[in-house]
Amino acid sequence: MKTLPLSVIFFTAVALSGHAHAAPKSSGAGEFHDPFATEDAASAQPEIKVFDPLEPANRAVYHFNDKLYCGLLRPLAKGYRFVAPTPVRESVDRFFSNVKYPVRGVNNLLEGRFKSAGIETGRFVINTTVGIGGFFDPATRWNLKKQSADFDQTLAIYGLPTGIYLNLPIFGPSSVRGTVGVVGDAALSPTLYLDLPWGVTTGAKGVNVVNTTSFHIEDIDSMRSATLDPYVAMRSAYFQSRAQAVKK
Repeated sequence: MKTLPLSVIFFTAVALSGHAHAAPKSSGAGEFHDPFATEDAASAQPEIKVFDPLEPANRAVYHFNDKLYCGLLRPLAKGYRFVAPTPVRESVDRFFSNVKYPVRGVNNLLEGRFKSAGIETGRFVINTTVGIGGFFDPATRWNLKKQSADFDQTLAIYGLPTGIYLNLPIFGPSSVRGTVGVVGDAALSPTLYLDLPWGVTTGAKGVNVVNTTSFHIEDIDSMRSATLDPYVAMRSAYFQSRAQAVKK
């Protein structure tokens, strides 16, 4: 909500899942029903169970993360967007996506998606060389599209249940399985195996977060203002986005 940024990048990803509808406050365990969904949409998507026994604590963490976003991340992202043109920010986004190749490649292998793992390897080689370190994406133009995969998705495919919902400080929406997935993906991060100063790796992660958020400020603002309970909307969006990732 996807893998190891040091701010609310998961918050951003989850907020963009398209679930900006009002939602009633939940009792903590049960099923999310979109009151504005059409019958066709409701019948097309299976109901997703939400288990949130730690809702009071999770809500407290949500409010902390929300203040962090409004007071720090959003202003930084707006200022960065003002000085950095869209093509520059898109190139930065492609660079960080290319760096995360080990996460996608290894998890595609673990999921038995060998063709997808091969495509990811091809993409990495092409974009790192022809694409100048990944700042450009010629592989997509050559019909080698990104094959998304992460360890949370892999664990789900092997039958591990989601577990209870967790709202983590800084990292945002997650679950027991999702938290294990974050740790697994972190173990594949190239920064662990490169002898880089701590300040360089931390700074790079910060740039990644701010750059990603700069594309989605209005989307997040709309989600926060259009729902009666943003906490429930975000929680539901998290579970639905993870369920959709597993189906792919």
